[in-house]
Amino acid sequence: MVSGENKRVENMNYFELLAWLGIGSSHPGGFPATKQNLDSVEIKPEEYVLDAGCGSGLSACYLAKTTGCRIIGIDINPLMIEKASQRAENEGISQLVEFRVADITHLPFAENSFDWVLAESITVFLDKVKVYQEFYRVLKPEGRVADLEMALLRELPSSLKHQLAECFGLSTDPLPFEEWCQAITQAGFQDVEIKNPQPLKNNGNLIMNDLMKDWLLVKDLADKVSKQPGLIPRLQKNASFIRKTQGYFGFGLIYGRKPTPPPLPILPKLGFKRWVLKLLRSKRSD
Repeated sequence: MVSGENKRVENMNYFELLAWLGIGSSHPGGFPATKQNLDSVEIKPEEYVLDAGCGSGLSACYLAKTTGCRIIGIDINPLMIEKASQRAENEGISQLVEFRVADITHLPFAENSFDWVLAESITVFLDKVKVYQEFYRVLKPEGRVADLEMALLRELPSSLKHQLAECFGLSTDPLPFEEWCQAITQAGFQDVEIKNPQPLKNNGNLIMNDLMKDWLLVKDLADKVSKQPGLIPRLQKNASFIRKTQGYFGFGLIYGRKPTPPPLPILPKLGFKRWVLKLLRSKRSD
């Protein structure tokens, strides 16, 4: 578990920083994009949802409150799961939302478990086809994935690629929308599309904005800054990168449907062995 007492903020990677701060919506478009996307996919109360990379549970709790559906949220960081569980309890929806520590690339669920898999700004840091294959495995036939991710609108200069890695980690790899569609299609999904595509706008310091809007986080922000004076410069560095790269990035909801498998062929009543022999004789005659 990462905390300000045992690791300097300057040495935290992006995920550790978000976990330490407890931020749940530091993704392109912030929480307004979350609400827009959830409105567009129209999840029903009877559907079962996996929130993959749930962070502090902001999206999962909002979805549970607005639809009444059941949700499991997973995150690899125990601190995020602790904060998410606290949020669900405080908001009175623990009966609808469960949170557990798990790896998004090795989901601890059986095949055909969920009606929806939701994700927000997590696949961009990982092997995209592998992640989508795991989503495909745990979805029921006709289940759908909706993944909010950053996209590359034009080629980044090498200097900005270096800064991208410094701010968000070496594994950060936003793709053009066309390549995002190719990755999810390669995993087996159909009816693939990008919902709500839009350019990434400069909304100031996205992380700080999220901190100030979230009651669960505001209460201990001053204490974190006093213990870790490097926090503000770190946040300013990320905000500066976003300002400099306007026009290079956009974001959208990568959407796909898991098709129902075709029915198995019905064997004739004459018995399997006799049917095979008849089939072989017919092929010889051809």
